Amino acid sequence: MKGRYLIMDNAPIHKSEDIAKYIISRGYCYAYLPSYSLELNTIEQFWSVAKSKVKHNGLLEKEMLMTRISEASNSLKVNDFKGFVRHSYKCLAKCRNRE
Repeated sequence: MKGRYLIMDNAPIHKSEDIAKYIISRGYCYAYLPSYSLELNTIEQFWSVAKSKVKHNGLLEKEMLMTRISEASNSLKVNDFKGFVRHSYKCLAKCRNRE
């Protein structure tokens, strides 16, 4: 994947010099999403679906939250992730067209 871009949000941890050096050392380039652009950030879509699955099924009295998050995450399929990317791509096109 050398020469590919790693796209990140503007979280302070992503802006550290150490992170930038590490990304470059691995042969990647990097870019940041515009501020407050959740619709362009596929990980936000992932967490939205995962949280919904956890809430929908509820937690049993002694059940651990981490277990439920793992189950919700593992229940997602490749097509779900492709859908997240398609959604972000459509939103990016709208942003470019100032819609």
